[in-house]
Amino acid sequence: MRRLASLVLATGMALLAWDANEDLLTAARTGDLASVRALVAKGAALEAKTSYGQTPLYLASMNGHADVVAFLLEKGASPGVQDTFYKAPILAFVLQRKHYGIAKMLIAKGAGTVDENLTAVAEIGDAGLAQAVLDKGKPSQQSLDKSYEIALQKKQTDLADLLKSAGAQPPAPPAEVDPKVLESYIGSYHSEQFPLDIKIFLKAGKLYMQAAGQPEFLPKAKSPTIFEYAAAKLEVEFTSATTFTLKQIGREFKYNKVAPQ
Repeated sequence: MRRLASLVLATGMALLAWDANEDLLTAARTGDLASVRALVAKGAALEAKTSYGQTPLYLASMNGHADVVAFLLEKGASPGVQDTFYKAPILAFVLQRKHYGIAKMLIAKGAGTVDENLTAVAEIGDAGLAQAVLDKGKPSQQSLDKSYEIALQKKQTDLADLLKSAGAQPPAPPAEVDPKVLESYIGSYHSEQFPLDIKIFLKAGKLYMQAAGQPEFLPKAKSPTIFEYAAAKLEVEFTSATTFTLKQIGREFKYNKVAPQ
């Protein structure tokens, strides 16, 4: 009888803990600071997780609840969590949703690596966030130079000046490509793997690309067949005058020319 009572008590305590954790996740998601404080005081787990691996700090951060984020960080919540569905760290969602004040708090508490964070904030062009990253640690020269190149491509003067003062080196000049080779690439291209057609054209002797419905951009020639646009982490490799492979963040898409310009 005593063993049965102990089992019932343990089961009941486990259920209460589970409910408290679920309530904490909900309170963090909705930004209910008072409830978050009360639940943490009652013993709810700071690192409780949803079925997608999102913690209270993750939920509060991605939904822009700065006061809840500050409280959870003060209590020791880990800023290094990655969800299991998108495989995205907290900072990725925060930057995507433009919660820049929260991003500064997470960076200061050690979310991500210095190199990862510098690349991420360079892509959005925020000099204040870049300074927060630099205050946290020293990036590699490669990361510093790549972020500087991105800032230059996007004409983000403040960010470029900051990175230059931090030791970034000017990007290497583009490779020299025979004008006849560039002309051979001109045309409209289609992919069965990606929904946007891409137009390639020349302007002032330089090769430009433009996806349907998107602004044109100027990729940098790394060789006669490989062109890179660092601002979008994009590389285009021509396998012939009528085909190319578009590579971006670990994905590859085959394109074929469907019409000359």
